[in-house]
Amino acid sequence: MKLSSPLQIETLARLKTHPFQATSFYLNTDKSQQPLKAIQAASKALLNKARMELEQKDLPKEIKKSLNDDLEKISQFCVQRLNSWKGAGVALFSCSGQNFWQELELPHGPRNRMVMDFDFYTRPLSAILEKFKKLCAFLINRREARWYEIYLGEIKLLDSLASDVPKKVKKGGFEGYESKRIERHIEAHLMEHFKKSAQRTFEILKQNHFDWLLVGCDDQFYSQLEPLFHSYVKEKLKGRIKARPETEESKVLKECLKIEEKFTQEEEEELVKKFVSELERGGRAVSGLSDTLKKLNSYEIQMLLITHNFSKPGKVCPQCHALFLNDEVCPTCRVKTELASDIVDEAIELALNQNIPVFQINSPSRLEHYGNIGGFLKYKSAV
Repeated sequence: MKLSSPLQIETLARLKTHPFQATSFYLNTDKSQQPLKAIQAASKALLNKARMELEQKDLPKEIKKSLNDDLEKISQFCVQRLNSWKGAGVALFSCSGQNFWQELELPHGPRNRMVMDFDFYTRPLSAILEKFKKLCAFLINRREARWYEIYLGEIKLLDSLASDVPKKVKKGGFEGYESKRIERHIEAHLMEHFKKSAQRTFEILKQNHFDWLLVGCDDQFYSQLEPLFHSYVKEKLKGRIKARPETEESKVLKECLKIEEKFTQEEEEELVKKFVSELERGGRAVSGLSDTLKKLNSYEIQMLLITHNFSKPGKVCPQCHALFLNDEVCPTCRVKTELASDIVDEAIELALNQNIPVFQINSPSRLEHYGNIGGFLKYKSAV
């Protein structure tokens, strides 16, 4: 099953596994970014770590058995399915004690993680959905119009419209008067077709809550069509595409995904540019893992930026849950910190709990020159 809707996340989040615990497994399976051997090695590392931690837990026998069975099912999946898995990521959810199992194909590689808890860990799914834009492709020619939804790498026809616009005619009649009259008649039909299409575009955008609108039409028609758009439609208008109503769906999808990737990359570059500028002028920004963790602990971060899949071990205070890169003792609680295998993942979790926006920036970017992590601050730190 593919991840395609917030409803899937809500359903998982509502599931109760009491008295058993739930196992959530996330793995980046993007073979365009890493070889299959690296993916298999990452899955084995997660499973081995989970088995070691489970062995040390003091749990009732039946709960421990359920979790061990979960790990075995996940292991079997990785052995049998990873080789042919097509998605950029996979999420597995299991509670053997309740006979529950679900697998999701993800359109974007998640951070590798295994979580055993009383509820399924769904936050990475929400983060992936937030990363993707919901696009509307509006394609129009003289007689037809089509509207497509493009979301999470999939395309779906929403509506189509056909208008009875007469064909163009050759000049004829007394000094061309007859042909001019026909041309005006045709122009009126064409304009009516554009008006109906523009109105339907407004209705579709309002009904489906799209992020962006992409328009595909000939240049000669666009100048007539664009002024007919409602102000709401103009706000959503992101650009134009080389597609028409007669274009094959697969080609429409390919064109839209190319445009989405381009605009998303531009937005990321602009965000990183703004961050670097703020940082270099000594403004409201912080960079580097250690300093960023300090600001996160003190609730000073306004927005967090992280290179996608950046990972480092670190330390966590068992009492106040503050995060550190190397501190052996929490300076606030004066207790010994505990090892965290991925302190960056813990930082993302803490940021989301504080309702801080988290942006994972694709590599390569200028963020890599500033420690792969940083953030905008709520206020400028005192010197």
